[in-house]
Amino acid sequence: MVCWSCMIKRGFIFISLVYFCNWFAFSLRECQQGDFHFEYTECDKFGGRWRVAVPDVGTCTGGKPPAPVRGRDCSFSCPPGTFLHLQSQNCQSCPAGTYSLGGGIRYDDFLNLPKGFRIVNEISSAVSIQTSLIDSNDKVGNFDDPSFSCNGTGWQIRGGTLTYIPSPCLSTLLYNVKLVRPGFVRYKYIYPDSGVFLSFHVQNEQCLNVNDNTLSKHTFPPTTTDTNWNEEEVSLSSGPILLSWKAMVLHGQHRPIVIKSIEIRGVAYTQECTLCPNGTFSVANSGVCQPCQPGTYSNAGASSCSQCDKLSEYSGPKAAKCQLRPPCTVRDYYAVHSACDHDKKATINYRWSEPKICRSDLAGAVQLPESQLNVKCPPCNPGTFLRGGRCRICPKNYFSSGNEECQLCPANTQPDYEYSFIWWNELPENVTSTCQTLEGNTCDGSENWLPLGDRISTSHSRRDDVYLSLILEVAGFRSTANNDAQTPVGMVTFVFQTQCIGDCAFFFVEIPQSVGRPTIIGDWNGTVSKRSFSYQVHRPERTVFQWIFVRSQLSTEERMQNRDVSFDEASLYVINVTNTINGGASRCLLCPVHQNTKECLPCPPGHFIVNESGSCAPCPAGTFLNTSNNVGPEACISCGPNLQSRQGVECVANCKLQFDDKQYDLSPLNGVYEAKSLEIFSRDGSRYFHLFNVSICGAVKATCKDTVDQLNPNSAPIPILYSDVCKVTVLPREADTLFANPLSIGDRLVGISSSLRFDQLTIPENVIEQWHFPQTFFLYKSFSVSRSCANGYYAILTFRCDPASNSSKISLPSTCPDGTCDGCLYQVVITSRFACPICSAEDYKEIVGECVHNLQTIHRIPAKHCILIGQDHTESTVVSCQSISVQVQLIIAVATAVIVFLFITVLLIRKKNQKLQYKYMKLVQSASGKDAELPGAESCALTEDEDDTASASDRILFVHGKGKSRTSGWLTLDRKSTTENGYESTALTAASD
Repeated sequence: MVCWSCMIKRGFIFISLVYFCNWFAFSLRECQQGDFHFEYTECDKFGGRWRVAVPDVGTCTGGKPPAPVRGRDCSFSCPPGTFLHLQSQNCQSCPAGTYSLGGGIRYDDFLNLPKGFRIVNEISSAVSIQTSLIDSNDKVGNFDDPSFSCNGTGWQIRGGTLTYIPSPCLSTLLYNVKLVRPGFVRYKYIYPDSGVFLSFHVQNEQCLNVNDNTLSKHTFPPTTTDTNWNEEEVSLSSGPILLSWKAMVLHGQHRPIVIKSIEIRGVAYTQECTLCPNGTFSVANSGVCQPCQPGTYSNAGASSCSQCDKLSEYSGPKAAKCQLRPPCTVRDYYAVHSACDHDKKATINYRWSEPKICRSDLAGAVQLPESQLNVKCPPCNPGTFLRGGRCRICPKNYFSSGNEECQLCPANTQPDYEYSFIWWNELPENVTSTCQTLEGNTCDGSENWLPLGDRISTSHSRRDDVYLSLILEVAGFRSTANNDAQTPVGMVTFVFQTQCIGDCAFFFVEIPQSVGRPTIIGDWNGTVSKRSFSYQVHRPERTVFQWIFVRSQLSTEERMQNRDVSFDEASLYVINVTNTINGGASRCLLCPVHQNTKECLPCPPGHFIVNESGSCAPCPAGTFLNTSNNVGPEACISCGPNLQSRQGVECVANCKLQFDDKQYDLSPLNGVYEAKSLEIFSRDGSRYFHLFNVSICGAVKATCKDTVDQLNPNSAPIPILYSDVCKVTVLPREADTLFANPLSIGDRLVGISSSLRFDQLTIPENVIEQWHFPQTFFLYKSFSVSRSCANGYYAILTFRCDPASNSSKISLPSTCPDGTCDGCLYQVVITSRFACPICSAEDYKEIVGECVHNLQTIHRIPAKHCILIGQDHTESTVVSCQSISVQVQLIIAVATAVIVFLFITVLLIRKKNQKLQYKYMKLVQSASGKDAELPGAESCALTEDEDDTASASDRILFVHGKGKSRTSGWLTLDRKSTTENGYESTALTAASD
């Protein structure tokens, strides 16, 4: 049915809108020549465009605009420092205080997300996927976990930079741009942690990744240190393109990624010049703005920097305004120790921290203290001696406690080299300090680590944009075994303290020579009380250790509260590095001596030095040598459960195991295997997964390598990683497959057990999946360290028994499909019949067959939880037997026994009845006889001496003849049958004379 009222209402609204638009158009004045501005149309198929006049919106209508004019070629752009004036279609110079890249765009001050940029966060970590897998059993795909949020993580605007805050989210920074001619993109970044995955991609107008040889080299930017900015420049072709920076955490917790600036060349013309930001300036015809120097400032669009008042004001670099100089405090100066004289006396002088910011002429200001004369010098550090007023390391084969001159080690001994820093009168040898700004420049003045006698501390500067680094370079560590030693080759111990007003950061970093990239061993934020930290070194190669301090990063609100970062301070009291190949020695150790040269010889691998004689002795069976301390029998460490010692060097697992009264033979599984995690996809189709390489029985080490850095010709080659268990991230591409971020998660085998209890670690039972057959667990520990894993990385190889399986299978647990649920404990499952125990004699059950033709077969069947290897115990045995089975014989025997028992019972009862009848009959006859001379029975029962052997059939009946004497003559038996009462009676008659 047609709604006529609705149609009328809509028609009325339409007519009203038309009337209003016409009224508004007629109400605007007619456009004049000054109301038009020029714009270019889109490029046509000929590569050209038109310049047209367009009136300002809402100001006028109609008029006579200038006729369209054929414009500049689409690929045209002005040089840097100029802009395209559309009215004349010529390039003109930028005025002072502005800049122009010509055909380029630069972003170097990210106060907010610029136009054209966008950020996309996706939850694609394995942690969030596991929940979905349990519900959907889907092995590959995208998952959105509503319980997890990416807020506050991913790419963020922090401190005028684009900063990636690590999280399980895959965060992508996107920028759309159209290049009218071939150009490039250049960006400056800090990427200090390889545990975070960073990739750069270029997509064309069809949203397809551009994968030519040039771009492939820049897909994965090389890592940097925390303080060094790196610059990447990638060539681009013309046309619409999409630039993307993708970042996500691969494992653990890590340092952020920072992009400082992005510059793109090859874009279309620039119609106007850009104002220089605060703290910068430019002259005319500039393509870039220059920063203001300390002590000056500028506002946006400045042609020069203004000078601060030198007496009352100060400013840092790129300052937008000057700040008042505060009164000086004790934190604005520091002490400097002079060299010790021959009397071991020194002078302590005090100096202002440079550049000096405070004022000492204000009320309440602290004055510079007077110098202290003839101050007693503290002793030198162990292994050093005083020479020329400075502490120097003892020569080779010498030792010193630091209080006396160096002495030569006695015969049969060798120096125990180490770096031991207890006193800080000066910067020790092999120790340097550096200061760099966040911009990558070196600091000015006294921004550095300062020796203060009992400690070395950071300077009290008011700048918060600097990194202060203390660097110790160690030439190497002594080791009596190969690089695969299962014990540490040295120990780094230091005592430190931080005092901060905010979120300052303190890092301990290791840079092994073979790796070539920094690894953060430990990090602390905010104020930290005085404490000790120790780290075991496992690589004997040349290594650099760094202690880095970053002051609190204050927000604008905190700066308005006059919070002073000069109160931020980090102090190191003690640094001790043991078992080095050089340095100083405070003692000498016994050693075996060559008979001819009398020089110390190293003990063979797996041998320790006997304390008394200095000779070498092998470690006992079941132990291996501690390579960092090989003196005395205590240097031999016991192997873990169910492990065997290999010549005292390391503990290994024999493929043939015996524990819990069971035997196992894993020899058929000997080799290297791969386990693949689930694949994780992003919205644009890119994917990655983790690959686990596992060596079983340890005959050949598993290998993991990094091929990403090989794409960069300037990067140092990364050595192949050898380990029992290692993990690598795989990045499949159309042309090839890349491997990134190799990580060793199993350098040393801790033990083998059928339970989850080990000496070093107890695994929660809910971590391992339940299985209906026996399981064997191999526990490995990694030498790698992580800030998020306090106890380091561990790996568990679960050998799962499956007797019915014809082939072995390696996989990752379904509860943790990415191989780990917490980033610290990794699991790999090997399911095989060879993981079952070997059947022993107690595991067989005998089954006896039927007896057929006096022969019987006995079968021996193994249990279901074990397998047969070697001798086969399933043969059937044939023995002789009777045709009647044992069961039937038993039944017959029982039945016969019952019948006999019943028969005897009946006989006994019958006999008893006959006795009673006999007595009864005698009693009756005795009572009824008239002529009988026998006396009456006194009782119907037998007396004890009566004979009861007469049978019921031999009853005797006495019959008396008339006139006869009862005793006369012999009596004769005359058997006579009678039917009276069913008894047979015999009449006794007297024999005739």
